[in-house]
Amino acid sequence: MIVLKRDTFKRAVSIAAAAAVTVTLCGGCTAAESGTDNIKVTYDGQTIELDAAPEIINDRVMVPMRAIFEAFGAKVKWDGDSKTITSKKKSKTITMTIDSCDMTKNDETYTFDTAPVIENGRTLVPVRAISDLLGLDAEWDEGSRTVTITTPADEEDNAWEQNTGTIDLDKMSVTGDGISVADKVITITSGGDFTVTGECTDGQIVVDTEDKAKLRLSGMSLTNTDGAAIYVKNADKVYITVSKDTENSISDGASYTSGDENEKAAITSRDNLEIKGNGSLTVNASYNNGIDCSDSLDIENGSITVNAVNDGINVNDTLAVSGGTLTVNAKGDGMQAGEIIDVSGGEVNITTTGEVASSTSDPRGFGRFAQAEAPTETPTDTASDASSKGIKADWLVDISGGTLNLTTTDHAIHCTSDMEISGGDITIVSDNKGISAHGNLTFDGGKVNITKSTEGIETKTVMTINDGDISVTASDDGINAGGGNTFGGMGRTMVQPDGQTMPNGTERPASGDMTPPNDGTGEMRHGGRGMRGDMTTPDGQPMPDGQTPPEMPDGQAPQMQGGGMRGGMGMNRDSSEVSTEHHIQINGGTVYINATGDGIDSNGSIVMDGGTVTIDGTTFSGNSALDHDGAMMVNGGTLTAVSAAGMVEAPGSASTQNVLCYTLSENAEAGTKIEVKKANSTVIASHTGKNAYQSFIFSSSELVTGETYTIYVNGEEKDSFTVSDAITNVGSAAAGGMRGGHGMNGMNGMNRNAAPNENAV
Repeated sequence: MIVLKRDTFKRAVSIAAAAAVTVTLCGGCTAAESGTDNIKVTYDGQTIELDAAPEIINDRVMVPMRAIFEAFGAKVKWDGDSKTITSKKKSKTITMTIDSCDMTKNDETYTFDTAPVIENGRTLVPVRAISDLLGLDAEWDEGSRTVTITTPADEEDNAWEQNTGTIDLDKMSVTGDGISVADKVITITSGGDFTVTGECTDGQIVVDTEDKAKLRLSGMSLTNTDGAAIYVKNADKVYITVSKDTENSISDGASYTSGDENEKAAITSRDNLEIKGNGSLTVNASYNNGIDCSDSLDIENGSITVNAVNDGINVNDTLAVSGGTLTVNAKGDGMQAGEIIDVSGGEVNITTTGEVASSTSDPRGFGRFAQAEAPTETPTDTASDASSKGIKADWLVDISGGTLNLTTTDHAIHCTSDMEISGGDITIVSDNKGISAHGNLTFDGGKVNITKSTEGIETKTVMTINDGDISVTASDDGINAGGGNTFGGMGRTMVQPDGQTMPNGTERPASGDMTPPNDGTGEMRHGGRGMRGDMTTPDGQPMPDGQTPPEMPDGQAPQMQGGGMRGGMGMNRDSSEVSTEHHIQINGGTVYINATGDGIDSNGSIVMDGGTVTIDGTTFSGNSALDHDGAMMVNGGTLTAVSAAGMVEAPGSASTQNVLCYTLSENAEAGTKIEVKKANSTVIASHTGKNAYQSFIFSSSELVTGETYTIYVNGEEKDSFTVSDAITNVGSAAAGGMRGGHGMNGMNGMNRNAAPNENAV
């Protein structure tokens, strides 16, 4: 499943008003009618801006799905394998399949006479079918060629708003219809608008009605030591309004004695909940979650602070934040949703402090734990283990605006499916991963600044960067597609001290007396436990088991006994085949990476068609600024990357934009400036490394075939070169060693004594 890109379907979609018009416009129209680009579509009086012209197909008006759905706030995904569109808005789910007249709404199937189609790369939907599903009105005006979509007049009985009352917590007294008090429990059984004032240290407000209800918190404080302080047991919907210029607080106790298993938080709602207002609300949860909602929760404005021993806010469906200031301090997850988290405005400040299992990855590339058969995610992703993530959703995380400040012990932003970031200003400080998606991850704008993380940004499948300002600091990989070191460790065939081969998947013995085969072949095998074996320094001295390899002179890597691993060159991945499973696509935006592991790491391919990417890469020779198992092509934009030279991987010759791969004669200290100048002394590349480096990779449209350039290091002329091929190698490559940039990850069983490939630096 992928989140639809802006140039196809886009993410935001409305189920509640998914554009809808179905009208027979002409007889015998069996194909897309010409001259339909002047068709206009309006919704509730507003013209919808379409990214492609509507068409008339089989007598039906067909409109571009993206723009129509975007007007209504639902979310959509596209499954390319099944050609299925799935759209969600809170509790409503609609699915449609290209060329199929069968559509479903909340698992109930309906059959229509027209199916969604793809025309010229755009998905068009029949407005009649969608209007019928969503209960919208649609009309066609032939004279003005306008589709007019309107929401039917609200026939809902709003009499509940006329039932106004009060709740005085000081006196435990109430006014209004359908409200009563017994043993400090205030029960609302009729819809109404109730103003809450005063203070109570051992009471509860219960809403149990078929209508809507509103609680106006107006300078109140309520604590329930035995259960939820506010418990929405049943309601159509409940509004909590925080009155202007008032301070309010809700608290619970460390244990619940009510016996109602549905009470899970200081504010518990089994139905839809909305919080807004211009005052402040503090929720203190000593038992479990701060706010728990079985359906959806909307936070529109107000100043809301949640302190919780578990999750700050937990909802089963959609959690939407569009304004106000939300501050969450939680030992569990900050904001968790079973379906969608949608942040479009406001200020969100989240701090999580829970103890979680640390990442199993090794920033030096040895991947000490992972097995081939085991999940590559850290243990915190399993439901049974502790989770202390900042933002966490199961179906979609969509951030289109707002200011987010996240400080977490677990992943800062996480989704077990897809994620899209198209706006907002996001700052992340994480003891674990910064941004993690198990599905596809798309950047369409916004600002992301990850100042601390193990792995900065990860997707298990496809990452697309169309726009945005992204900065990543990571102790492991900066940006990753595929989920890290799948096979873990050195992945070699290991032998015991008696010379017998270790069975695949066998645990490493405590003694650590493991060596690779001593026949010089350096054979490798998928699986295994990622055991490190005996490392040696250049003078041949063994290193104690588990000890971090020391920094080696001039960017050299430590040697591996029997494997001949020394200053390797990186596998030849000179291919133009783009992976559909693991892929990083960079089309625009600005990306900066400072990583101890790989700068950009894809278990498949990497393609750069635009944007600006700058990498201050690893100082450890077992990693690379660019790491890819499939094709890497640079076709546009500006790429600048520096790192150690031990295992450098370069873009392939299928790149349509020229690439310079330069290896310095010796390791450059942090703060060293490298420049590339034209013959007329015009500077086309300039970078001052924040880390020590020996490898420099650069690509831009300024590198022109047939032109001669000069390289300067700290102002001193070092080398000159003339561009003749897509990949130009200049400088002193490290000698000997490992062909195969992923030998250390146990990926492919490569010959470590092979000669350097022609595209290695």
